Amino acid sequence: MKTKPPEAVPSLRRQSVFFRQNWVEVDKSDFHFNLKKIKEYLAKDTKIMPVIKANAYGHGGIALAKEAQKAGVHSIGVSSIEEGIQFREAAIKTNILVLGSIFPLSNLAVAVAHSLTPTISSMAGVMALEDLAIRINKKLNFHLEIDTGMGRVGALPDAALPIIQKIAQTPEINMTGMYTHFAVADTDPVFTQKQLDAFLKVVKYARTNFGLKFLAHAANSAALFRNKRNHLDMVRPGISLYGLSPFKYAERFVTLKPVLSWKTKIILMKRVQAGFCVSYGRTYVTNRASVIATIPVGYADGYNRLLSNKGDVLVRGKRCPIAGRITMDMTMIDVTGVKGVALGDEVVLVGAQGKEQIKADELAKIQDTINYEVTCAISPRVPRIVV
Repeated sequence: MKTKPPEAVPSLRRQSVFFRQNWVEVDKSDFHFNLKKIKEYLAKDTKIMPVIKANAYGHGGIALAKEAQKAGVHSIGVSSIEEGIQFREAAIKTNILVLGSIFPLSNLAVAVAHSLTPTISSMAGVMALEDLAIRINKKLNFHLEIDTGMGRVGALPDAALPIIQKIAQTPEINMTGMYTHFAVADTDPVFTQKQLDAFLKVVKYARTNFGLKFLAHAANSAALFRNKRNHLDMVRPGISLYGLSPFKYAERFVTLKPVLSWKTKIILMKRVQAGFCVSYGRTYVTNRASVIATIPVGYADGYNRLLSNKGDVLVRGKRCPIAGRITMDMTMIDVTGVKGVALGDEVVLVGAQGKEQIKADELAKIQDTINYEVTCAISPRVPRIVV
């Protein structure tokens, strides 16, 4: 998809105006395409909670929260009270669940003041929420998290039973949801099933013994596509919303579109002779007369130093190798084989150009990490432009 260069985009807000030629493009139509594909995979009554935490996995949280709201999703998941407040200040009115545990418990008052739904993981959390509800004379909603094998936050199943009894006996608070999180949904269906079974036992206990009504949810992107039994009342897609694969061969289940492209421009070029050394440590030495180009992207932008001498970029639809070590603010590339290459040419770090494409998964493999980290690591100083 062709887009105007950033300096020509008329709709840039003041905070998005930039002079350094290094930006991320976020395609909202692809975001909606992915959301539609996920909806098609679900039963009609299954609700969706897009996980738009960590700046939407680096894609731009506020912009995509607005798109999720336009799509009419049931809720939005965030990782912190701060993120929830940002969304409220941006006029996001959709239900917002603060995933994970709130500490100290006095911060529950902050969450409630901004109409955020907190997660509770302990008896102490239930009692603190009850005290707050009495103090402000308002019935307060929350979700209870059950730790079925992640070992991160949440009440263990046995410990959850007296907590649920307390919840049922406390009219000042309202458990609108109960959830768990799968540890190996991408790789181990047997353990994932054990987690699901343990969770459903707690769900049944709450519903059968106390008549509690709430949404039960467990499925992240991997669990969503691996097994429809994981869907329950609501699903929590994250990485798949952004068009990135939650596990190997996920494309067999669904075709998604990457939402993010990361681009820059050539700001300097020089012709050098064979034997010329490039960047710190002199780790790249030309073996012929070459053309070396500089791009204003470095590890301070989240372009990982581990890509040095290993990664490629796209220039005029051709792959060009990174030449030498990536520095804090700049990277050099070898564009010798690109016919007609010129100052100001667009360079694609992540995304498509012509018939070639560089995916976040490719960069992740070089760095021995996951695609989540590649996009999350893109620095806030890199502007996000919605196209």
